[in-house]
Amino acid sequence: MIIIKNKLILLLLLAASLMAQRQSPNRKDEILNQYQFSVFTMADQQSDSILILSYLTIPNNVLKFFKDDDEFISSYEATTSLKEKKGALVGRKNWSNTLKTDNYLESISREIFTIHFQKFKVVPGDYIISAEVLDKDSNNGGLISKNLKLKDYSDDLTLYKPFFLDFIEGNWGLEKNEIPLFRSYPGEKINQAALFISGTVEPGPFTIEIIVSNSKRKKYWEKTFQLVAEKRSFHQRIIIPDEISKMGLRKKVDVILTQKGKNKKDSVILSIMRPGISNSIGNISQAIQNMRYILHDDEWKKLKNSKSEDQELLFLEYWSQRDPTPETEENELMDEYFSRINYSNQNFKSYTDGWKTDMGMIYILFGPPDDLETYNDPLSRLYSQRWHYYGINKYFDFVDENGFGDYRLTTPFFRARSW
Repeated sequence: MIIIKNKLILLLLLAASLMAQRQSPNRKDEILNQYQFSVFTMADQQSDSILILSYLTIPNNVLKFFKDDDEFISSYEATTSLKEKKGALVGRKNWSNTLKTDNYLESISREIFTIHFQKFKVVPGDYIISAEVLDKDSNNGGLISKNLKLKDYSDDLTLYKPFFLDFIEGNWGLEKNEIPLFRSYPGEKINQAALFISGTVEPGPFTIEIIVSNSKRKKYWEKTFQLVAEKRSFHQRIIIPDEISKMGLRKKVDVILTQKGKNKKDSVILSIMRPGISNSIGNISQAIQNMRYILHDDEWKKLKNSKSEDQELLFLEYWSQRDPTPETEENELMDEYFSRINYSNQNFKSYTDGWKTDMGMIYILFGPPDDLETYNDPLSRLYSQRWHYYGINKYFDFVDENGFGDYRLTTPFFRARSW
Protein backbone atom coordinates (compact mmCIF):
# COMPACT_ATOMS: atom_id res chain seq x y z
CA MET A 1 0.00 0.00 0.00
CA ILE A 2 1.16 3.52 -0.79
CA ILE A 3 1.20 6.45 1.62
CA ILE A 4 1.22 10.17 0.91
CA LYS A 5 3.63 11.90 3.25
CA ASN A 6 2.85 15.53 2.47
CA LYS A 7 -0.23 16.00 4.61
CA LEU A 8 -0.61 19.69 3.87
CA ILE A 9 -0.84 19.10 0.13
CA LEU A 10 -3.33 16.30 0.66
CA LEU A 11 -5.62 18.31 2.90
CA LEU A 12 -5.57 21.24 0.49
CA LEU A 13 -6.46 18.92 -2.38
CA LEU A 14 -9.19 17.29 -0.36
CA ALA A 15 -10.62 20.65 0.69
CA ALA A 16 -10.54 21.93 -2.86
CA SER A 17 -12.27 18.79 -4.04
CA LEU A 18 -14.87 19.19 -1.33
CA MET A 19 -15.73 22.76 -2.30
CA ALA A 20 -15.95 22.17 -6.05
CA GLN A 21 -16.16 18.71 -7.58
CA ARG A 22 -15.60 19.01 -11.30
CA GLN A 23 -17.94 17.10 -13.57
CA SER A 24 -17.18 15.84 -17.04
CA PRO A 25 -19.73 15.16 -19.79
CA ASN A 26 -18.08 11.77 -20.23
CA ARG A 27 -19.07 10.50 -16.77
CA LYS A 28 -20.90 7.32 -17.65
CA ASP A 29 -19.21 4.79 -15.40
CA GLU A 30 -20.87 3.62 -12.20
CA ILE A 31 -17.97 4.69 -9.99
CA LEU A 32 -18.76 8.30 -10.85
CA ASN A 33 -22.37 8.00 -9.76
CA GLN A 34 -23.18 10.31 -6.85
CA TYR A 35 -26.95 9.95 -6.80
CA GLN A 36 -28.51 7.90 -4.01
CA PHE A 37 -31.15 5.31 -4.80
CA SER A 38 -32.70 3.58 -1.79
CA VAL A 39 -35.23 0.75 -2.02
CA PHE A 40 -37.33 -0.82 0.74
CA THR A 41 -39.97 -3.56 0.78
CA MET A 42 -42.89 -4.22 3.08
CA ALA A 43 -46.08 -6.27 3.20
CA ASP A 44 -49.24 -4.79 1.71
CA GLN A 45 -51.92 -4.84 4.39
CA GLN A 46 -54.70 -4.70 1.79
CA SER A 47 -53.65 -7.77 -0.20
CA ASP A 48 -51.05 -10.53 -0.49
CA SER A 49 -48.85 -8.27 -2.62
CA ILE A 50 -45.45 -6.79 -1.86
CA LEU A 51 -44.96 -3.03 -1.71
CA ILE A 52 -41.69 -1.66 -3.09
CA LEU A 53 -40.80 1.85 -1.92
CA SER A 54 -38.11 3.64 -3.92
CA TYR A 55 -36.41 6.95 -3.15
CA LEU A 56 -34.12 8.66 -5.65
CA THR A 57 -32.15 11.41 -3.91
CA ILE A 58 -30.45 14.09 -6.03
CA PRO A 59 -28.21 16.54 -4.12
CA ASN A 60 -27.67 19.98 -5.61
CA ASN A 61 -23.90 19.54 -5.71
CA VAL A 62 -24.04 16.85 -8.42
CA LEU A 63 -26.07 19.04 -10.79
CA LYS A 64 -24.81 21.74 -13.13
CA PHE A 65 -26.26 25.14 -12.23
CA PHE A 66 -25.88 28.08 -14.60
CA LYS A 67 -26.31 31.74 -13.70
CA ASP A 68 -29.21 33.66 -15.22
CA ASP A 69 -29.36 37.25 -13.99
CA ASP A 70 -29.59 36.89 -10.21
CA GLU A 71 -30.58 33.22 -10.19
CA PHE A 72 -28.81 29.88 -10.44
CA ILE A 73 -30.81 27.37 -12.47
CA SER A 74 -30.48 23.63 -13.10
CA SER A 75 -32.71 21.28 -15.09
CA TYR A 76 -32.72 17.50 -15.12
CA GLU A 77 -34.80 14.45 -15.96
CA ALA A 78 -35.16 11.40 -13.73
CA THR A 79 -36.70 7.97 -14.24
CA THR A 80 -37.44 5.06 -11.92
CA SER A 81 -38.42 1.77 -13.53
CA LEU A 82 -39.14 -1.76 -12.35
CA LYS A 83 -38.74 -4.87 -14.48
CA GLU A 84 -39.16 -8.55 -13.94
CA LYS A 85 -35.94 -10.50 -13.88
CA LYS A 86 -36.79 -11.84 -17.33
CA GLY A 87 -37.17 -8.29 -18.67
CA ALA A 88 -40.91 -7.52 -18.72
CA LEU A 89 -41.61 -3.94 -17.61
CA VAL A 90 -43.71 -3.70 -14.44
CA GLY A 91 -43.87 0.08 -14.12
CA ARG A 92 -42.05 3.34 -14.78
CA LYS A 93 -42.18 6.89 -13.44
CA ASN A 94 -40.61 9.93 -15.13
CA TRP A 95 -39.89 13.36 -13.70
CA SER A 96 -38.69 16.58 -15.33
CA ASN A 97 -37.51 19.15 -12.83
CA THR A 98 -36.01 22.66 -12.77
CA LEU A 99 -34.32 24.01 -9.64
CA LYS A 100 -33.80 27.72 -8.96
CA THR A 101 -31.95 29.55 -6.20
CA ASP A 102 -30.47 33.00 -5.73
CA ASN A 103 -27.84 31.58 -3.34
CA TYR A 104 -24.66 30.17 -4.89
CA LEU A 105 -23.85 28.10 -1.81
CA GLU A 106 -27.24 26.40 -2.10
CA SER A 107 -26.47 25.49 -5.72
CA ILE A 108 -23.37 23.52 -4.66
CA SER A 109 -24.76 22.11 -1.42
CA ARG A 110 -24.99 18.37 -0.90
CA GLU A 111 -27.32 18.89 2.08
CA ILE A 112 -30.01 20.41 -0.14
CA PHE A 113 -31.55 17.71 -2.30
CA THR A 114 -34.67 16.55 -4.10
CA ILE A 115 -36.28 13.20 -3.32
CA HIS A 116 -38.32 11.43 -6.00
CA PHE A 117 -40.56 8.76 -4.49
CA GLN A 118 -42.28 5.93 -6.33
CA LYS A 119 -44.25 2.95 -5.00
CA PHE A 120 -44.77 -0.33 -6.84
CA LYS A 121 -47.07 -3.22 -5.94
CA VAL A 122 -45.88 -6.67 -7.10
CA VAL A 123 -46.37 -10.39 -6.52
CA PRO A 124 -43.49 -12.53 -5.19
CA GLY A 125 -40.71 -12.92 -7.76
CA ASP A 126 -37.32 -11.54 -8.76
CA TYR A 127 -37.08 -8.00 -10.10
CA ILE A 128 -34.63 -5.32 -11.23
CA ILE A 129 -35.31 -1.75 -10.17
CA SER A 130 -33.40 1.11 -11.79
CA ALA A 131 -33.04 4.86 -11.43
CA GLU A 132 -31.57 7.12 -14.10
CA VAL A 133 -30.76 10.83 -13.99
CA LEU A 134 -29.83 13.12 -16.88
CA ASP A 135 -28.54 16.63 -16.21
CA LYS A 136 -29.88 18.66 -19.14
CA ASP A 137 -27.25 21.38 -18.86
CA SER A 138 -24.11 19.22 -18.70
CA ASN A 139 -25.54 16.13 -20.41
CA ASN A 140 -24.07 14.23 -17.46
CA GLY A 141 -25.99 11.10 -16.51
CA GLY A 142 -26.07 8.34 -13.96
CA LEU A 143 -27.74 4.93 -13.78
CA ILE A 144 -28.21 2.75 -10.70
CA SER A 145 -29.78 -0.73 -10.78
CA LYS A 146 -30.61 -3.07 -7.91
CA ASN A 147 -31.69 -6.71 -7.85
CA LEU A 148 -34.71 -7.52 -5.71
CA LYS A 149 -35.02 -11.20 -4.79
CA LEU A 150 -38.60 -11.51 -3.60
CA LYS A 151 -39.64 -14.94 -4.87
CA ASP A 152 -39.55 -16.47 -1.37
CA TYR A 153 -41.89 -13.84 0.05
CA SER A 154 -44.92 -16.09 -0.50
CA ASP A 155 -44.25 -18.22 2.60
CA ASP A 156 -46.77 -18.29 5.43
CA LEU A 157 -44.13 -16.73 7.68
CA THR A 158 -42.16 -13.88 6.10
CA LEU A 159 -40.02 -11.14 7.63
CA TYR A 160 -39.23 -8.15 5.44
CA LYS A 161 -35.98 -6.23 5.86
CA PRO A 162 -36.53 -3.93 8.89
CA PHE A 163 -35.57 -0.27 8.72
CA PHE A 164 -35.50 2.81 10.92
CA LEU A 165 -37.79 5.77 10.38
CA ASP A 166 -36.94 9.35 9.53
CA PHE A 167 -39.46 12.20 9.47
CA ILE A 168 -39.81 14.63 6.56
CA GLU A 169 -42.95 16.55 5.70
CA GLY A 170 -44.90 14.77 2.99
CA ASN A 171 -46.35 11.41 2.01
CA TRP A 172 -43.66 8.79 1.41
CA GLY A 173 -45.58 5.49 1.36
CA LEU A 174 -45.88 5.10 5.15
CA GLU A 175 -47.73 7.19 7.72
CA LYS A 176 -47.81 10.92 7.04
CA ASN A 177 -44.32 12.47 7.26
CA GLU A 178 -42.71 9.04 7.84
CA ILE A 179 -39.90 8.01 5.51
CA PRO A 180 -37.28 5.26 5.80
CA LEU A 181 -34.03 6.51 7.32
CA PHE A 182 -31.66 6.13 4.37
CA ARG A 183 -29.74 9.41 4.34
CA SER A 184 -26.60 10.34 6.21
CA TYR A 185 -28.38 13.22 7.93
CA PRO A 186 -31.98 13.05 9.19
CA GLY A 187 -34.55 15.59 8.06
CA GLU A 188 -35.73 16.66 11.48
CA LYS A 189 -34.17 15.95 14.84
CA ILE A 190 -35.13 12.41 15.81
CA ASN A 191 -35.63 12.02 19.54
CA GLN A 192 -36.24 8.28 19.38
CA ALA A 193 -34.98 5.42 17.25
CA ALA A 194 -38.16 4.01 15.69
CA LEU A 195 -37.79 0.60 14.03
CA PHE A 196 -40.31 -0.40 11.34
CA ILE A 197 -40.98 -4.14 11.01
CA SER A 198 -43.23 -5.78 8.46
CA GLY A 199 -44.08 -9.34 7.52
CA THR A 200 -46.69 -12.01 6.87
CA VAL A 201 -48.05 -14.44 9.45
CA GLU A 202 -51.14 -16.54 10.01
CA PRO A 203 -53.93 -14.71 11.84
CA GLY A 204 -53.37 -15.18 15.55
CA PRO A 205 -50.59 -14.72 18.13
CA PHE A 206 -46.93 -14.27 17.18
CA THR A 207 -43.82 -12.77 18.75
CA ILE A 208 -41.12 -10.33 17.72
CA GLU A 209 -37.81 -10.45 19.57
CA ILE A 210 -35.40 -7.51 19.38
CA ILE A 211 -31.72 -7.88 20.28
CA VAL A 212 -29.37 -4.88 20.22
CA SER A 213 -25.63 -5.60 20.40
CA ASN A 214 -22.33 -3.92 19.61
CA SER A 215 -19.69 -4.93 17.05
CA LYS A 216 -18.21 -7.36 19.59
CA ARG A 217 -21.61 -9.07 20.01
CA LYS A 218 -22.11 -7.73 23.49
CA LYS A 219 -25.85 -7.46 24.13
CA TYR A 220 -27.11 -4.02 25.12
CA TRP A 221 -30.82 -4.78 25.10
CA GLU A 222 -33.18 -7.70 24.49
CA LYS A 223 -36.96 -7.72 24.54
CA THR A 224 -39.78 -9.92 23.23
CA PHE A 225 -43.10 -8.45 22.12
CA GLN A 226 -46.26 -10.60 22.23
CA LEU A 227 -48.54 -9.59 19.34
CA VAL A 228 -51.73 -10.78 17.65
CA ALA A 229 -52.38 -10.55 13.90
CA GLU A 230 -55.90 -9.99 12.57
CA LYS A 231 -54.76 -10.34 8.95
CA ARG A 232 -52.00 -12.22 7.15
CA SER A 233 -49.75 -9.16 7.10
CA PHE A 234 -48.59 -6.81 9.83
CA HIS A 235 -46.76 -3.51 10.31
CA GLN A 236 -45.14 -2.87 13.67
CA ARG A 237 -43.18 0.14 14.97
CA ILE A 238 -40.89 -0.47 17.93
CA ILE A 239 -39.02 2.25 19.82
CA ILE A 240 -35.46 1.47 20.93
CA PRO A 241 -34.94 3.07 24.38
CA ASP A 242 -32.84 6.23 24.30
CA GLU A 243 -30.29 4.92 26.77
CA ILE A 244 -29.72 1.95 24.44
CA SER A 245 -29.77 3.73 21.08
CA LYS A 246 -27.22 6.29 22.29
CA MET A 247 -24.68 3.72 23.47
CA GLY A 248 -21.59 3.71 21.21
CA LEU A 249 -21.68 4.79 17.57
CA ARG A 250 -23.00 1.76 15.75
CA LYS A 251 -25.07 -1.21 16.88
CA LYS A 252 -26.56 -4.30 15.28
CA VAL A 253 -30.28 -4.79 15.77
CA ASP A 254 -31.49 -8.37 15.26
CA VAL A 255 -35.19 -8.99 14.63
CA ILE A 256 -36.63 -12.49 15.15
CA LEU A 257 -40.20 -13.24 14.05
CA THR A 258 -41.69 -16.41 15.57
CA GLN A 259 -45.01 -18.18 15.15
CA LYS A 260 -45.99 -21.82 15.85
CA GLY A 261 -42.39 -22.91 16.36
CA LYS A 262 -41.14 -21.38 13.12
CA ASN A 263 -38.99 -18.26 12.98
CA LYS A 264 -37.45 -15.79 10.56
CA LYS A 265 -34.50 -13.53 11.36
CA ASP A 266 -33.03 -10.37 9.86
CA SER A 267 -30.95 -7.46 11.10
CA VAL A 268 -30.30 -3.76 10.58
CA ILE A 269 -27.55 -1.38 11.69
CA LEU A 270 -28.38 1.50 14.02
CA SER A 271 -25.97 4.46 13.77
CA ILE A 272 -26.20 7.37 16.16
CA MET A 273 -24.92 10.82 15.27
CA ARG A 274 -22.57 12.38 17.77
CA PRO A 275 -21.59 16.07 17.59
CA GLY A 276 -18.22 16.47 15.89
CA ILE A 277 -18.12 12.93 14.47
CA SER A 278 -19.25 12.08 10.96
CA ASN A 279 -22.26 9.75 11.12
CA SER A 280 -20.64 7.50 8.52
CA ILE A 281 -18.17 6.47 11.23
CA GLY A 282 -19.17 3.42 13.22
CA ASN A 283 -16.01 2.78 15.17
CA ILE A 284 -13.36 5.30 16.26
CA SER A 285 -10.52 2.76 16.21
CA GLN A 286 -11.38 1.78 12.64
CA ALA A 287 -11.71 5.44 11.66
CA ILE A 288 -8.19 6.04 12.91
CA GLN A 289 -6.98 3.12 10.77
CA ASN A 290 -8.72 4.75 7.80
CA MET A 291 -6.77 7.98 8.41
CA ARG A 292 -3.41 6.35 7.64
CA TYR A 293 -3.25 8.17 4.30
CA ILE A 294 -3.24 11.62 5.88
CA LEU A 295 -1.34 11.11 9.14
CA HIS A 296 2.35 11.74 9.72
CA ASP A 297 4.17 8.89 11.44
CA ASP A 298 4.15 10.63 14.82
CA GLU A 299 0.42 11.39 14.55
CA TRP A 300 -0.28 7.83 13.49
CA LYS A 301 1.60 6.35 16.44
CA LYS A 302 -0.02 8.73 18.90
CA LEU A 303 -3.55 7.95 17.76
CA LYS A 304 -3.04 4.25 17.15
CA ASN A 305 -1.34 3.54 20.47
CA SER A 306 -3.53 5.71 22.67
CA LYS A 307 -5.98 4.18 25.12
CA SER A 308 -9.47 3.59 23.81
CA GLU A 309 -10.92 6.18 26.17
CA ASP A 310 -8.48 8.79 24.77
CA GLN A 311 -8.86 7.99 21.08
CA GLU A 312 -12.14 9.80 20.58
CA LEU A 313 -10.75 12.98 22.17
CA LEU A 314 -7.58 12.88 20.02
CA PHE A 315 -9.67 12.09 16.94
CA LEU A 316 -11.90 15.12 17.53
CA GLU A 317 -8.89 17.32 18.23
CA TYR A 318 -7.27 16.34 14.92
CA TRP A 319 -10.35 17.08 12.82
CA SER A 320 -11.46 20.20 14.68
CA GLN A 321 -8.15 21.82 13.74
CA ARG A 322 -8.98 21.18 10.09
CA ASP A 323 -12.66 22.12 10.07
CA PRO A 324 -13.23 24.48 7.10
CA THR A 325 -16.37 25.90 8.77
CA PRO A 326 -15.79 25.82 12.55
CA GLU A 327 -18.85 28.03 13.10
CA THR A 328 -21.16 25.16 12.01
CA GLU A 329 -21.90 21.79 13.62
CA GLU A 330 -20.71 19.83 10.58
CA ASN A 331 -17.07 19.23 9.71
CA GLU A 332 -17.34 19.03 5.93
CA LEU A 333 -13.77 17.87 5.46
CA MET A 334 -14.24 14.94 7.83
CA ASP A 335 -17.60 14.06 6.28
CA GLU A 336 -16.11 14.07 2.79
CA TYR A 337 -13.11 11.98 3.77
CA PHE A 338 -15.12 9.24 5.46
CA SER A 339 -17.82 9.23 2.80
CA ARG A 340 -15.00 8.39 0.38
CA ILE A 341 -13.86 5.63 2.72
CA ASN A 342 -17.36 4.13 2.67
CA TYR A 343 -17.67 4.50 -1.09
CA SER A 344 -14.32 2.77 -1.60
CA ASN A 345 -15.35 -0.12 0.65
CA GLN A 346 -18.53 -0.59 -1.36
CA ASN A 347 -17.04 -0.29 -4.84
CA PHE A 348 -13.36 -1.28 -4.84
CA LYS A 349 -13.23 -4.38 -2.65
CA SER A 350 -10.79 -6.96 -3.95
CA TYR A 351 -8.71 -9.29 -1.80
CA THR A 352 -8.79 -6.66 0.91
CA ASP A 353 -11.08 -3.89 2.12
CA GLY A 354 -11.89 -1.36 -0.59
CA TRP A 355 -10.22 1.54 1.19
CA LYS A 356 -6.92 -0.35 1.21
CA THR A 357 -6.90 -0.97 -2.55
CA ASP A 358 -5.02 1.27 -4.97
CA MET A 359 -8.27 2.50 -6.51
CA GLY A 360 -9.65 3.16 -3.05
CA MET A 361 -6.57 5.13 -2.07
CA ILE A 362 -6.72 7.41 -5.11
CA TYR A 363 -10.46 7.90 -4.76
CA ILE A 364 -10.07 8.80 -1.07
CA LEU A 365 -7.28 11.27 -1.72
CA PHE A 366 -8.60 12.96 -4.86
CA GLY A 367 -12.31 12.11 -5.08
CA PRO A 368 -14.19 11.02 -8.23
CA PRO A 369 -12.13 11.44 -11.40
CA ASP A 370 -13.12 14.12 -13.90
CA ASP A 371 -12.97 11.60 -16.71
CA LEU A 372 -12.50 7.88 -17.10
CA GLU A 373 -11.01 5.72 -19.86
CA THR A 374 -11.43 1.96 -19.84
CA TYR A 375 -9.83 -0.77 -21.92
CA ASN A 376 -11.00 -4.37 -21.70
CA ASP A 377 -9.56 -7.23 -23.73
CA PRO A 378 -11.00 -10.59 -22.59
CA LEU A 379 -8.73 -12.52 -24.97
CA SER A 380 -5.53 -11.22 -23.43
CA ARG A 381 -7.26 -10.90 -20.02
CA LEU A 382 -6.04 -7.33 -19.81
CA TYR A 383 -8.29 -4.80 -18.14
CA SER A 384 -7.23 -1.24 -17.45
CA GLN A 385 -8.63 2.13 -16.41
CA ARG A 386 -7.20 5.63 -16.56
CA TRP A 387 -8.58 8.23 -14.17
CA HIS A 388 -8.13 11.86 -15.21
CA TYR A 389 -7.99 14.73 -12.72
CA TYR A 390 -7.88 17.93 -14.74
CA GLY A 391 -7.78 20.21 -11.70
CA ILE A 392 -4.34 18.90 -10.71
CA ASN A 393 -3.28 18.06 -14.27
CA LYS A 394 -2.70 14.41 -13.44
CA TYR A 395 -3.96 10.96 -14.36
CA PHE A 396 -3.64 7.53 -12.76
CA ASP A 397 -3.46 4.18 -14.57
CA PHE A 398 -4.81 0.96 -13.05
CA VAL A 399 -4.34 -2.52 -14.49
CA ASP A 400 -6.14 -5.74 -13.60
CA GLU A 401 -3.92 -8.54 -14.85
CA ASN A 402 -6.15 -11.46 -13.88
CA GLY A 403 -9.67 -10.26 -14.62
CA PHE A 404 -10.87 -10.59 -11.02
CA GLY A 405 -11.19 -6.86 -10.34
CA ASP A 406 -7.84 -6.48 -8.56
CA TYR A 407 -6.76 -3.21 -10.17
CA ARG A 408 -3.21 -2.14 -9.32
CA LEU A 409 -1.83 1.36 -9.70
CA THR A 410 0.92 1.59 -12.34
CA THR A 411 1.35 5.37 -12.48
CA PRO A 412 4.38 6.67 -10.53
CA PHE A 413 3.24 8.13 -7.25
CA PHE A 414 4.52 9.35 -3.90
CA ARG A 415 5.67 6.04 -2.50
CA ALA A 416 6.57 5.05 1.01
CA ARG A 417 6.90 1.83 2.94
CA SER A 418 4.19 -0.79 2.72
CA TRP A 419 1.86 -1.33 5.67
